[in-house]
Amino acid sequence: MTARSTEPFRQRMHFEFEGARIPVHVVLPASPPRLTVIMLGGIWSVTPHLEDLCDRLADAGFGAIAPCQFRGVGIPARDAPAEALRQTFLDFDDRRCTRDLRAIVRAASLGSFGFAPGALVPCGFCLGGRFAHTLGAVSEHVAGVVNFYGRLRFARQAIKPFLPIELTHLIEVPYLGHFAESDSLIPAEDVDELRVALGERGLRHRIAVYPGTVHGFDPLRPAEHHPQAASVAWAATLDFLRDLSNP
Repeated sequence: MTARSTEPFRQRMHFEFEGARIPVHVVLPASPPRLTVIMLGGIWSVTPHLEDLCDRLADAGFGAIAPCQFRGVGIPARDAPAEALRQTFLDFDDRRCTRDLRAIVRAASLGSFGFAPGALVPCGFCLGGRFAHTLGAVSEHVAGVVNFYGRLRFARQAIKPFLPIELTHLIEVPYLGHFAESDSLIPAEDVDELRVALGERGLRHRIAVYPGTVHGFDPLRPAEHHPQAASVAWAATLDFLRDLSNP
């Protein structure tokens, strides 16, 4: 895979793992990246908006690898009712997804997607945010974490045996977290606990809470979209990535 000289290079491919063919969207900048972002979508996985963010990363000089956390199967419809989305969350196997994403990060570090990625940083939204957090704890190949309102606590299940907040003390890399002021899924106490735990680890971190926002304040959820907060959060994310790519 070779980047074009003046614009991002885009490719859809599949990553084979555990007998599955996982869809992956890859975008490269014009020049070889010093840092590549593992982009993890929310409950709708790799949406046109997430692909647009991958393009924006490439415009900023970063690579982007966006795998489907669902292995391409069982993604809910964009207009699915709240109960259907809740059931999708309950049925989602965190163990399987963690194995998939850890394997993808490992493969990316070895150049298996056709390019030398530089540093690797998972960045996720909602469902993807909690797996960006998890990758920070379980993968030795990541250089940082960006978590956009990924849940930190929920009811434990057999397929969800570990809660993200419990993994925080395993994280050893810089951390950027973006959270809403009013979030029925992520209470302020959880965000405070995350901040304290990262501080106890002595990690470079920033946990931002955006006034006037609710869960999912980016354009993926138009009813909750808060343009100013989304713009500020994305600018902060780019600054965070630039810092990591220029140690």
